[in-house]
Amino acid sequence: MNTTKQLLLSACLALTACAGGKILIEGDVRELRPTAQQAGPTRIGPRAKLLVIGIDGIDRSLLYQLLRTGQLPELAKLLGNREGATLPHALLDETVLAPLPSDTLPAWASVFTGKTPGEHGVTGNEFFMRGTRTFACPAPTTFDTNDPVVETYTEGYCNELLSVPTVYERLRADEPDISIWVALSQFHAGADRLLMPKQTVIENTYTEFLANAVTGRGTNDTYKDIDLLSLRGIQAELEQHQTPEVLTLYLPGSDLFTHVSEEDPTHVRSKYLREVLDPELGRLRDTLREKNELSNRFVILVSDHGHTQVVADEEHAITTRDEDSPKAVLEGAGFRLRPFRRTVSDDAEFDAVLAYNGAMAMVYVADRSQPDGPTDWTRPPRLEQDVLAAAEAFFQADATGARAPSLKGALDLILTRVLCPHAEVDLPFQVYRGGGRLQPLCEYLREHPRPEYVDLERRLDELAVGPAGDQAGDVLLLAHFGDRDQPSERRYFSHPYRSWHGSPSRQDSEVPFILAHPGRSTAELEAIVRPILAAKPRLGAVTDLMLHLREAEKDERAALR
Repeated sequence: MNTTKQLLLSACLALTACAGGKILIEGDVRELRPTAQQAGPTRIGPRAKLLVIGIDGIDRSLLYQLLRTGQLPELAKLLGNREGATLPHALLDETVLAPLPSDTLPAWASVFTGKTPGEHGVTGNEFFMRGTRTFACPAPTTFDTNDPVVETYTEGYCNELLSVPTVYERLRADEPDISIWVALSQFHAGADRLLMPKQTVIENTYTEFLANAVTGRGTNDTYKDIDLLSLRGIQAELEQHQTPEVLTLYLPGSDLFTHVSEEDPTHVRSKYLREVLDPELGRLRDTLREKNELSNRFVILVSDHGHTQVVADEEHAITTRDEDSPKAVLEGAGFRLRPFRRTVSDDAEFDAVLAYNGAMAMVYVADRSQPDGPTDWTRPPRLEQDVLAAAEAFFQADATGARAPSLKGALDLILTRVLCPHAEVDLPFQVYRGGGRLQPLCEYLREHPRPEYVDLERRLDELAVGPAGDQAGDVLLLAHFGDRDQPSERRYFSHPYRSWHGSPSRQDSEVPFILAHPGRSTAELEAIVRPILAAKPRLGAVTDLMLHLREAEKDERAALR
């Protein structure tokens, strides 16, 4: 029973070394760079600073409705609201979309690199890397293990999966002495300090989550500690140290509770935002205000995806069981499937890999004509004998239940493509129509509109087209999930849960993107943001915006000298 946030809860259980140097333990703070390197030079004139808040699992309509109706008064004040006014110093964007799949790791990787999944390489919560025959699993779904998440915070595991630098590394390349703190975020390369909750809180919450994922009887009390103690730890550090120029907060608790609660996802998250996060964000605001650290600080608030209610049973969950599953489909078609484990022996032979990402599953196939010996996964598979053979097997399973009766009628789209040689920019996905026929997605959507899906063609291209596009798979399965109104009609690739995401639907994909500053009007903030979002309203704009704000401020400061 895994999600990104479930695994995140055990991240502090091992206190070892970080890639690039030993991590020093200072309570719930980990120094990522030697302290002497953190003190910057005396600045000339005022300097704009950044506060980035990432709230996991909150869709745009929910957050904006709560803000606009006054149900999050403390957050509104942090965004510059004044008594009797309606967010006069904040821009609430209505255009930004999550990448596909609309899951945690692809989204936050995009936020903190500015690149698409096909560029930064984190194409899912789990995915396959052909060049090294490695199954990357920053948040495993097809099997249970905590090791990758522990390594995210002790060895920089998620950082190492990136093919591009983080925004912090890019900021530091231009400003070597910039001070950066990151709280709980998986992508923190280039920061000075990584702030985490205490180990006992992590252990207790993780234990209770495992039980509640089965019973659905958890309460806010079970999950709020992961956020509250993280926020209070930040406040304690701010009271003792100089406030960093860039402070990033990642808050996963609302998503944790939503995945396992039997209540409606909208009600669950609304209650969590109002009762748990809003008061604590008010305390953080007070701490920053007392230090005069808000008057010249931009606040950026984003999320990674929404939530869609599902039925928590194996009739609706497409699991990894041996029979009546995608595993049976591939093996029935003559493929040797990689075992559902993080690592396999060096001599293990397989020519197919499955990776699950909620509403989507990625299928990877190899060229099966290779001579005996280790399969060379850098060679592209053959279109007809390998790729289309797998696609046809799933087409028949969906149409007739062949080899997997429970998959009959489970799939909305089967997408596939011709794969280029490893490390080359790949072609976009097309729709598989059966009998070896492929159709461009744009043509298919003209004939078979999907009004529930948002900007599907562009977002699929951003997933699959790029230097790391081969990590999105050769066949992409999209379950009936975001296109269905009733939970009883939704299917998803995972163990049973009560809420999931990953689809191209508005509910999963439309995310908040807020920029605020106490000295700027909404119109002024709009003038800053709109050129950045005009071409591609995507989550990578957070990095673009952070770089722009620092660069623009640097130019203004230079003009004063």
